[in-house]
Parts: sequence; C-alpha cells; structure tokens
Amino acid sequence: MGKMLQGAGGAAGLALGPAYRWQRVATVAVDPPHESVEAALTRFHVAQRAAAARLRAIAERQRAAGLHEADLFDAQALLVEDETLTDGVTALVLDGQPLTTAIRTTVAQMQALLADLDDEYLRERAADMAAVGVELLHALAGETASQPTVPPGAIVVADDLTPAETVDLPHHVAGFATAGGGPTGHTVILARARGVPAVVGVGDEILAVPDGVQLLIDGDAATVLIDPDEAALQSAQVRMEALRVMQRRQAALRDQPGQLRDGRLVGLWANIGRPAEARLAREYGAEGIGLFRTEFLFLDRSAPPDEDEQYAAYCAVLDELPGKPVVIRTLDIGGDKPLPYLPLSPEANPFLGVRGLRLSMQRPDLFQIQLRALLRAAFRGDIWIMLPMIATPADLAWARAQLVEAATALAAAGVDHRPDPPLGVMIETPAAAVLADQLARDAAFFSIGSNDLAQYTLAVDRGHPTLAARYPSNDPSVWRMIDLAARAAQQAGIPIGICGELGGEPDAAPALVGLGLHKLSMAPARIPVVKERLMQTSWAEAQAAAARALAGGREA
Repeated sequence: MGKMLQGAGGAAGLALGPAYRWQRVATVAVDPPHESVEAALTRFHVAQRAAAARLRAIAERQRAAGLHEADLFDAQALLVEDETLTDGVTALVLDGQPLTTAIRTTVAQMQALLADLDDEYLRERAADMAAVGVELLHALAGETASQPTVPPGAIVVADDLTPAETVDLPHHVAGFATAGGGPTGHTVILARARGVPAVVGVGDEILAVPDGVQLLIDGDAATVLIDPDEAALQSAQVRMEALRVMQRRQAALRDQPGQLRDGRLVGLWANIGRPAEARLAREYGAEGIGLFRTEFLFLDRSAPPDEDEQYAAYCAVLDELPGKPVVIRTLDIGGDKPLPYLPLSPEANPFLGVRGLRLSMQRPDLFQIQLRALLRAAFRGDIWIMLPMIATPADLAWARAQLVEAATALAAAGVDHRPDPPLGVMIETPAAAVLADQLARDAAFFSIGSNDLAQYTLAVDRGHPTLAARYPSNDPSVWRMIDLAARAAQQAGIPIGICGELGGEPDAAPALVGLGLHKLSMAPARIPVVKERLMQTSWAEAQAAAARALAGGREA
C-alpha cells in the first residue's frame, strides 16, 4: 500500500492516473528604467483592461458551453477593476514604487485581508485575489497565461490553480490534486462543475511526487493515495463503478422533495456566498436558499455598496430560484475584518467582540441601507431576513425596530417594498440557545449556525490546529444546545433549520430531523447524498439517532 495524504476538501469522485506536476509559467513583466508616474499608471490601466477582457472572454466561453460558473470570471474581472486595488496601486506608484512591485504589494495586502477572516468561505476568496494578480502581471507583460501540455488521463498536481488556469486545462485530465486551497475554493467549484474528481489542501508533500507516479484520488474522502498497490487498484475499480451507479441514482432524485422514508417532509436548502452560486443550488435540487452570505458585497472595496447594488444582488438570487424562499443573512463582519470605510479598533478577541449584529448597532446607517434593499427585494420574492450573532432578546428587539424604521422610510418615499418579511435569528451563541424560548416570542424562525455554536459552546477556536479535533462540532454539548432551540421553536410554532456544516453531514442529518428541525441547509453538492440518506430513514429511526446524539453516541 502506498502513502496516503489527507486533503482539506474535494470534488466528489475517484480518479486514477499518473501524476503530472503542473508548473505555472513565470511571468516576466519588466518596468522601464526611470519611468514616469504617468507612464506607469497608463500601463497599469491598459493591463487592467486587458486582464478584465480576458476574464470576460473566459466567462463567455463558459456560458456558450452551458456552464453556470461563468459568473466566477465576471466577478474576477470586476476585482481586476476594483477601486481598492486601483487606489492601492496608484498610491504606491505615486510613492515611488515600480509598477510591478506596486501590483504585487497591493494584491498581497488584499489577499492578507481576506486570509485573516474568521469565515472559512471568505478566507478562501483570498485565492481570487491571487488569481487577479496573476492575470494582471501576465497582461502587464503583454502575454496570456500559457498552459503546459498535460497528458491524457493524468492527475494534475499543483501548488494551486487559479480559476482561469483550471478551465484552460484540457478536458482529458483525470483529476486535480493541489497543495493549497480549501473546500469552497473555486478550483473545487470548477472541478465539480466539470465532474472532475479533485482534492485540495493536501500540503506541500504532494509537490514532491515525481511525474508518472500513479495517484488514486478520492474527492469524497479528500485523500490522495500515492503509488497504490494491486489490491488498492482493484478496490478502486469496484468503488468507481459503484460511484457511477450511485450518481445516476441520486441524480434521479433531484426533483423530489426532501423527506423521510415514511413521507415526513424535510426541506433541503442550499448555502451560497454569491448570486452566481444560486444556479448551482438549483442544479442540485435545492428547495430554497437557507443562507445567503452578503459579505461579498462589502469586501474588497473602498466604499460600502449602495442600496441599489444590494437590491440587484438579492433580486439576482430570487430570479435564479423563482418561487423559492431565500434566507439572507445581514452583514456578518467584525473587528477582525478591517475595511477602509469601517474604522474599527483592533480587538484582542474579535470572536467575542464587535461582529455580526453588534457591528450593525455601531453602524446603523449601513444596516438601514441593507434593510431597505432587503425590503425592496422582498416585494419581488420570498425573502427571509436572518440576523447573525444574536445573544439576547434585546438584540432582536433593536433589529426589529430598525426594520420598522426602514419600512417607514420606504413607505414615505413611495417605494415598493414588503414591510413585514420573516425576521429570524441564527442560534450560534450559547446565550441564544439558552434563551431560545424568549427569542421565539419575536422571531419568525430560527437557524442553527452550528460552526460558531460549537466554537462558543466548547470554548475552542474551530480552526485551532491541535484542539479542533479533540472538541468536534458534533459533541453532545452542541447537540444539547440545538435541542434547547428546537424545543423552544416547536413550543412557539416557528420553523427551525440549520445552516452550519453539520447540516450537510449525512450521518448527522437523521439526528437533526429527529430533534425537530424542519430544514437542513448545506453546500449545494451535499444535497443529493443527504436527500438519499433521509429517504432511507424512518421517523422512529431519526428520533433514535437524535437520542444517541444527545447521549454522546451511547444508547439513551
């Protein structure tokens, strides 16, 4: 048996093939000696236009091929032209920096800003900035990113791949394995869209594998087996055939509602971070959007988005999923995510500081703009508004008053809006779980944010390299917090769901339903496997699973 490497995430499927170490062709962008500021900035703006045009051309090719990931490249084209990037590069050039240095420095600063965020999804957007830097430097050198010749059936091994590099690779590759990246990065998203197995975040050890060595990658388990023996190869062939059968079976369930074996309905919704991902949710059969993160609107810019820009983004999701509910979380950014237009003081412990609704309390002007955009969009479709980082009934009461104020202002201006969309809270603090009975008096719905709920309940940073495994998010203490909220919701007659990672775990789904959760929201690609698992589970079995979870895996 060869050596097994564990990755951080992957695109489903098995692939077997020879390793091909992909090397990015070095870009040589030379700054003319003694270049004037005006000449340097002119070259920069020309490079911006060229890079943006290339990315938009890739987007059009994706659309022409019927692929829904075209918007990823439209978004990167916007990043190339972003004001924060332009202003940063301009300031450094004015300060005497050569243009290539100014671009690299500014891109690195924007990457670092994203990489330091506590939200895993947003951290992985740092890779988008790296891709933008690559495209800009290629354009500055007057070239496009050239691709190595990859042999048919090879497993591409790389440090990381930008979205443009990923789609430019030939379709005959068997799979991807990258040292960097995470489970929601665009390399994974694009691999899933192409139906190519991939494993990302494997670490630098994968880069030492020589060309031609056989690799067996398992995107579901996020593992790479180096030089598998004959027994492993035979086992892989059996598994690949079983996987093809399973995928055909799950695809046939796409248009069926989520339900238990005995017919009890369970909503299976999707988590998304950008409007473009609503298409992916629809393709996987999502019955609604259980979490639409709005942070992408506020990051990587020098000024906050205005009401019309936000309204357009919310309507874009409604248009992709006509008639389906869309739960939109208000801004969840805090002191650990410094933005140019949010001068917040550094905090010793940002997880316990100004974040989520607490930031909205400090900047009600931003909150009012977002609420007005949400109320206008709610006139167009079934929008639910969800509040992050709620700890007390007073938090909810403040937000409710702000919603009334926003509706009153829109009514006075004669703007079409819905004044009373469902206003719910994330149960992600132990305080919210313990006081769920009081919160339920004024909340239209609950949604369990299991990632933060586990972190706060166990007092462990969920990203801690040595402690996270010892204190997992499915600890019985977390299950009991969920149970408190579920009982309160049931007594108040309001729906309760989950939008944390636990909701997309097939082994956890029956227990969540058994506790009384009405909907499970997850990454779109998780919907088919969770749907199938629930359809194999009876209500009595779900209740038994809930009892075992509360008892820590032991029989209750």
